Amino acid sequence: MNRKGIVILLMLLIGMAPLFAASEAELKATYEEAIKAAAAAPNDYELNWKAARAARKYGDHLVVQEISGWKETARAATKEGMKYGEIAFKLNPSGIEGWYWYGLCVGTYSDCVSIVKALAEGLKGKTQRGFENAYKTDKMYDDGGPILALGRFWQVLPGIAGQDRKKAEQLFNEYIDLFGSKPDPSASVWYYRGQLYKDTNRTAEAKADLRKAADMGDKDAAALLATMK
Repeated sequence: MNRKGIVILLMLLIGMAPLFAASEAELKATYEEAIKAAAAAPNDYELNWKAARAARKYGDHLVVQEISGWKETARAATKEGMKYGEIAFKLNPSGIEGWYWYGLCVGTYSDCVSIVKALAEGLKGKTQRGFENAYKTDKMYDDGGPILALGRFWQVLPGIAGQDRKKAEQLFNEYIDLFGSKPDPSASVWYYRGQLYKDTNRTAEAKADLRKAADMGDKDAAALLATMK
């Protein structure tokens, strides 16, 4: 790269840095405001599920971007999110939002403390019920989020806790059938299914899915694919 190219690249990187910082700051501010609002209105269904949503989005950003201290910060945020998600689904058991965002908070919390610890804390039952309720109520909610979440739930459970790869694969296939050709599908579904294919000794299918996810920017898929070469 010539000197002019290097200068342009540096200018682009410098210009992009505030955008990333602002994104994290914005998510944190939204989370803090949502928690305050929910704490002040314990009987308000909408404010409580929105607090759970804000907590999960903030925590997930910390985990995915591996922000310094992410494990502790995301753990605390998503534990708060679980609290408000549970308040929400108790206020309105037929509503999708409380159950769904509660379950996603548990998922991100598990990324911080391990699935085994989350199971030891007794979180499996409510998480399963939450994702199943969300799926039955409106599986298209949040761009098919309940389909993907329920599939991932069955995939990552330890065998002794009821892992069901067949159910997971069916759900991933359903998501791809419904959303795979849309403008902005989740790259995660191909990573998840590729991981499942790898674990069930379908190497060619695994590589194809992982390559697709990696091409869409999924760094976990790229890392797993690299181990298969």
